[in-house]
Amino acid sequence: MRTEVIRKVQQNSGWFIALGVVMLLLGIAAIVEPLMATVAVARVLSWIFLFAGIIRIIYAVQSRYDRGFWLKLLIGIFYVITGIMLLSNVFGAALTLTIAFGGVILVQGILEVIAAFKARPEANWSWTLVSGLMAIVLGILIFYGWPFSAAWLLGVFVGVNLMFTGVWMIVIPLLIRRNYRPGM
Repeated sequence: MRTEVIRKVQQNSGWFIALGVVMLLLGIAAIVEPLMATVAVARVLSWIFLFAGIIRIIYAVQSRYDRGFWLKLLIGIFYVITGIMLLSNVFGAALTLTIAFGGVILVQGILEVIAAFKARPEANWSWTLVSGLMAIVLGILIFYGWPFSAAWLLGVFVGVNLMFTGVWMIVIPLLIRRNYRPGM
C-alpha cells in the first residue's frame, strides 16, 4: 500500500473503526426491523427532495435576472412537489425509492469493484472488491423482487450494505495496524 495512504489510515484509524462500528450496528438494526428501516429511508429521502427543492427555488429567485431562471424555478418546484408526494404516501415512496435505490446500490457496487481493481496491487484490496460484488448482487436482487417485496427489501438490503461497508471500514485499519509499523 502506498506510504501516504498507510500514514493517513494510521492517523485516522480510530475514526475509521468507529465509523465502521456505527455502520455495522445500523446495518444490524435495519435487518432486525426491515419495515421500519424502509420507512425511515423513504422518509429521509422524501425530506431531502423537499429541502433540495426549497434550496433550488431560493437559488432560482436569487438568480432571477440570469438566463434559465424559469427552468431553475421549475426544477425546484418539481423537487418540492416530489418531496410532498413522497411524504404524503410513505408506501408509494418506498416502492419508488426501492427501484431507485436498487440502481444506486448497483452503481455503488460497480464503482467499488473498479476502485478495488485500481488498488489491486495494494494489500487488502479484496475487501473492497467483496463489498462491491455484494452491492452488485443486492442491486440486481432489488430489481428482481420489485414491487412485491418493497416493504421489507429496502430495509434489509440497506442493512446488509451497511454491514459490509462497516466490516471493511473496521478490517482495513486493523490490518494496517498489524502489518505496517510507523517508520516502515
